[in-house]
Amino acid sequence: SMCGWLPLYHDMGLIGTVLQPMYMGAHSVVMSPWSFLQRPIRWLNAITKYRSTTTGAPNFAYALCTRKVKPEQLAALDLSSWRVAFNGAEPVRAETLAEFADTFAPAGFRREAFYPCYGLAEATLFV
Repeated sequence: SMCGWLPLYHDMGLIGTVLQPMYMGAHSVVMSPWSFLQRPIRWLNAITKYRSTTTGAPNFAYALCTRKVKPEQLAALDLSSWRVAFNGAEPVRAETLAEFADTFAPAGFRREAFYPCYGLAEATLFV
């Protein structure tokens, strides 16, 4: 299943959270961006609750989770189902990936799940 909070007016949100799962016939949980920004733990709780395998966000979201999630909240998470954690739409920072992976490893997050992506939309901006 997929899970996401990215705005649907953004290609990563529309394609990654709605159109791709619809095309695949997969289950997708769509959250409000505001819900995530208010309490980043909501995204991780949704991954835990719905056993999501694919979800992602821009780099800032991983950094925000690392800063805002408290140890007692971390103890209630199970991120072992998360197979693809895409990161794109803004520069991907190695230190952010390392901090997130280290912080959430006790909850079952695997560093190998990270999938940094920089696609056609970003390449078009350079052109």
